[in-house]
Amino acid sequence: MYCHCKYMTSMKDDRLQLRVDAAAKRRLEDAASEAHLSLTAFVLQAANRAADDVLAERQTIHLSPGAAAAFAEALSRPARVNERLAAALQRSAKFRWLD
Repeated sequence: MYCHCKYMTSMKDDRLQLRVDAAAKRRLEDAASEAHLSLTAFVLQAANRAADDVLAERQTIHLSPGAAAAFAEALSRPARVNERLAAALQRSAKFRWLD
């Protein structure tokens, strides 16, 4: 069966392998069949949706009204220079990044 969806639009070279028990595989196969997708397309689509949800959650900050007010108030104050940090940034680094 041919499936064209946004997650399967180009040639792939990388592999993702996983092991599941027989019952889990049957369940995924049944769901993929109901969705008219191959098992691979179904699992990839579900995994990408879950990844989108997790990443979106990590990019959004949820604050209570009180916390939001405190945050806004802190942003409205002028910045203070931390003298120790400013001095540390002026010193040469004793390490180097590995590239």
